[in-house]
Amino acid sequence: MFGRKHHQGRRHTNIVIVIFRLVLSMVMFVALIGGIYSAYKHFSGLDPLKLDPQAVFGELLAGKIPQEAKSLSDQISQKVLGQQNVKEITSGDSKKETNPDAGKENPVKDGSGANLVFKFLLIADSHSDNNDLGKAINQAKEKYPDLKFIIGLGDYTEVGTVEELKNAKKEFDSSSLRYFLIPGDHDLWDCRNRKLAPVACFEEVFGPSYQTFTVENFKFLLLDNSDDYKGIEGGQSNWIERELLKAKEESAKGIFVFVHEPLYHPSSDHIMGKLEKGLKQQARDLMFQLKSAGVKKVFAGDAHFFSEYSEAVTGLPMVTVGAVTIERNPQVPRFAV
Repeated sequence: MFGRKHHQGRRHTNIVIVIFRLVLSMVMFVALIGGIYSAYKHFSGLDPLKLDPQAVFGELLAGKIPQEAKSLSDQISQKVLGQQNVKEITSGDSKKETNPDAGKENPVKDGSGANLVFKFLLIADSHSDNNDLGKAINQAKEKYPDLKFIIGLGDYTEVGTVEELKNAKKEFDSSSLRYFLIPGDHDLWDCRNRKLAPVACFEEVFGPSYQTFTVENFKFLLLDNSDDYKGIEGGQSNWIERELLKAKEESAKGIFVFVHEPLYHPSSDHIMGKLEKGLKQQARDLMFQLKSAGVKKVFAGDAHFFSEYSEAVTGLPMVTVGAVTIERNPQVPRFAV
């Protein structure tokens, strides 16, 4: 009726239209996947496409789940500022650390049964967010009143002006704790733009860009690898070699190394050599040097998220410390102890 039979079953069979629709669907699907991937990478700091299968497989064989393979919600719940479990950072049991004076008579044990000799605070990537920098330091002091000192892992500013650096320095000065800082790449920008030595602004405010000190016969080696274009230059390289030899001669109980940019990461591209590819070889050489010297662990900033892992070839244990700033940071501002 009314021509219904004549039009029944009529469909567009034009092959061009069919192909166009198929291509359009595929483009939309790829765009959706790409958007999800980019959002996850941006907010978590992890690149799932760069996950090192060898490192992950090694961790699984050891019966562990790599930190970078944990879900984002797990990371957020476990590493928020003021809610960190010390065991996750230092292998100490926070339940046994409620008494800050529990020292020589009843020493606190870490996860391996060894005594905790002292605690220190790690701060990274405040990016001129000095309000949260002050809050992080104060919360750390309140929760761990027996902190001995602070180590800063760089990027206290956005562009590294002397004024920005001095504003950050006020927060460290008001902490009443000794502090030892290395620069980050952001802390070099202003002096580099003014054709000065990139590290000049940092050194004007904070002093030497690399240093070493010893506490209870544990050696702390703070290196400056903040320059994305030059890395670690000859003078510092010779100094590193001498200090590692000195640590061996002095029979140090342990050597801990601190850098701004991670020497390696199984899933993040925020590593030494991210801009100047030749620096990746420098980072590899340094990892072998540190491993052969018996370094216990390497701590880094820049990644803006907490992770704990081992380098795939040397087995050198590594940690990245989360950012104080809210920028590119899926967690609330946080610190490490």
